[in-house]
Amino acid sequence: MDLQLLRCDAGLSVAQASEAINASRVPLSNAESGRRRLQDAYVGPLSRAYGVTTEELLAAQDVSFGLRRGRPLREARPSAPRTVGEKINYLLEHGYAGQTPPSNEQIAQAVNDHSGTTHMTADDIAMLRSGAPTTVSDAVRAGLAHALQVDIALFQDDAELSPAAGEFLEAIRFLGSIHQGQILGLAARGNQAGLSAGMMAKINEVVGELKNKLPGEQSEQ
Repeated sequence: MDLQLLRCDAGLSVAQASEAINASRVPLSNAESGRRRLQDAYVGPLSRAYGVTTEELLAAQDVSFGLRRGRPLREARPSAPRTVGEKINYLLEHGYAGQTPPSNEQIAQAVNDHSGTTHMTADDIAMLRSGAPTTVSDAVRAGLAHALQVDIALFQDDAELSPAAGEFLEAIRFLGSIHQGQILGLAARGNQAGLSAGMMAKINEVVGELKNKLPGEQSEQ
């Protein structure tokens, strides 16, 4: 279990966990995404907030950095998607738990239907997903957001995700891991039944909050 799953297991949002260490969201977000480790001063308060030992917290941090007991994991945690193709692949992999994700052809058709002017094909979508250098117009970005049922803010910048967009994608990955039975810490701490209905409601509430923080969502309110 990594830091992000450990936090969600405790029923805390990034904001709530940051309050526990009396800091901004940046240190926790950096640690959860494997960019920079937590300062020593944060380890004790955060482990108490999560209801785990400091050893368990540090072990979860190692997993967030693709390590286990100092050794690389066979499957390191995927980095945040940056390019349009990476974002498409990420959403298809993590956003359709229990469902069949749309095909390249279906995505292309949805993009064309949304814009009314573009002429995307399944091959064009496949090229984007392969990472081939391709210029992507604003109309195509908007169409992709429509096709994959996310806010256009997720597709606006190829270089960097906003904190809210990054958290939203992490929430999608977490919900997908619930469906796949990957919440390992629950059984380890005696919760054989898995997540309660209350916990599921909390997770969905957090996802809704994150979605409303995206720039496109705010402008519509």
